[in-house]
Amino acid sequence: MSRRLGPTSASVLNFTRRAAIVVLIALASATIGPDAHADEPGKFVGGQVCSGCHISERWKVSHHALAMQKATEATVLGDFAGAEFEHFGVTTTFFRDGDKFMVRTEGPDRAPHEYEIAYTFGVYPLQQYLIAFPGGRLQALGIA
Repeated sequence: MSRRLGPTSASVLNFTRRAAIVVLIALASATIGPDAHADEPGKFVGGQVCSGCHISERWKVSHHALAMQKATEATVLGDFAGAEFEHFGVTTTFFRDGDKFMVRTEGPDRAPHEYEIAYTFGVYPLQQYLIAFPGGRLQALGIA
């Protein structure tokens, strides 16, 4: 009975797959620049940046151009006159505080908090609301 001394095709395939994964991870790590880190503050660049390429009058009134706007009387479409609803045991209330659009809902700590709506996201048929958090982060409400 002879004994096989070389590697099996399964072990060669296993080694090749692992080597390929290591190479891909190394390449991906090398291509991530300093601007790609999630812990850096994000920021809204504004419609002026987009309009440099999208200059037509038709684009300026499109849903794309209106996709993200500061929350104002002219941009907020929802009912902020005390509209309230319950979803999965969490009561959410939309209200105004002077010129501010506010929401009272469950926060990350599962306790109720009041948040100012910073931006609208979308126009029609669905508009979501973004809340500003520390570090330049914007968070959509989980109820949408």
